Amino acid sequence: MAIVMSRACIHALCQLEVAGATGVACGVQCVHPMRAIRKILVPVDFSEPSQAALAYAAELAKSFGAVVDVLHVWEVPSFLPARELAIEGSADQALVDVVKQNSETQLEAFVREATKRGVAVQKSWAELGSPAHSIVDRAAEGGYDLIVIGTHGRTGLSRVLIGSVAERVVRHARCPVLSVRTGGPQAKDAKP
Repeated sequence: MAIVMSRACIHALCQLEVAGATGVACGVQCVHPMRAIRKILVPVDFSEPSQAALAYAAELAKSFGAVVDVLHVWEVPSFLPARELAIEGSADQALVDVVKQNSETQLEAFVREATKRGVAVQKSWAELGSPAHSIVDRAAEGGYDLIVIGTHGRTGLSRVLIGSVAERVVRHARCPVLSVRTGGPQAKDAKP
């Protein structure tokens, strides 16, 4: 636990409060006080890790009296199987419009299901863009205090080929980022 707290302190350059003690709780003199968490951004891709991240953010929001906003960033697919092109009623729609409509519909369903489970979402929206870049930009523009993002925990070749949105968000966001990983062999075998 001390290693994690030291890393958090060094990278976030924040003042930690641990059982009433401040400043040197982790052995590293911290520079800036920890910001109050009032606005939490949860980027989602509708996966199990996204659901877990939203549930985690909801619990944090309850503890801190914060609000939770949900963002889905979609991209126009560079490859679309032929069966996906035959969408009923979409003959006159551009591909970008179809993908946008599907993203918004999925987001509404995702938020509706979360609300049924007791998660309070203040605002949700979907937008076109590069996921990591858009998430970082919206967090900065919206004055978010924390980003809570799900991660699939990919390693090796799949990580190299697919990349990690969560990793890029962690590297570039100006606010703290909490990544939430669910299930899978990497999560079970992970060492603290």
